[in-house]
Amino acid sequence: MDLQPDITAFQSQFNGPFPFASDGVVIGIPNASFEEEMESMITFSGGHIDTDVFYHENMHQWWGDNVSEGGYRYTFYKEGMATLGEFLYQARLAENAAGGPSTAAGRAAFQASLVKQFNKTYASGKDFWTGAPSNPTPYTLFAGSSTYDRPGVTYIALRQILGPARFTGALRDIQRRYGGSHITEAQLEAAFAQWLPVHSAACSERLSQFFTQWFDTAYPAGGGANRPMITGPGLDGPGFYSAPGRCAA
Repeated sequence: MDLQPDITAFQSQFNGPFPFASDGVVIGIPNASFEEEMESMITFSGGHIDTDVFYHENMHQWWGDNVSEGGYRYTFYKEGMATLGEFLYQARLAENAAGGPSTAAGRAAFQASLVKQFNKTYASGKDFWTGAPSNPTPYTLFAGSSTYDRPGVTYIALRQILGPARFTGALRDIQRRYGGSHITEAQLEAAFAQWLPVHSAACSERLSQFFTQWFDTAYPAGGGANRPMITGPGLDGPGFYSAPGRCAA
């Protein structure tokens, strides 16, 4: 429980200031229900806290509580952000083990951890890509890759496309513009598009194709070619830019 102020301060580096007047944890002793966040409060069941889940649920204070989804079909938006919170935690561990955020080695380890997570997830086969995140079934709304890991690594790819500083700028901008309200998929995509390093028709079209592939497309089982074919610079799969400063056609 004592980790919460530190987790909140870490996540504020990406999301902006904590949006509520208080934050807290309730730990249920009986092994009942499941871990869940509500505005300004996180509940854990079974008498213990899992740190990865702690980072996930605390990330929801910004993504899901301060800026909610504009419909149940957009659940992937907030769960993907919370999953990104887990990925950022693992990157933080790697960074600290390599010397900390004040060192070049630490910052390189942070970046390498995110790239490794994306590449590992992108290599998934079987039925990982068969559900479109924006078109969930009631049964899979809070289960499966289409709600959590797939949108989570989509944000890693977006971070590579925009660049870390611009990606963080986009997150903070969304919190300022939509805080206390909700956001739709179209609004989310438009918000990220405003932070593209190169503003051109080609870049905008490329980003639109990226979102369609990652958020809106259900692929046949198997992986390989049956998965999104636009990723980001430095990641496995076809990249976003054909050359420095230019978008692919």
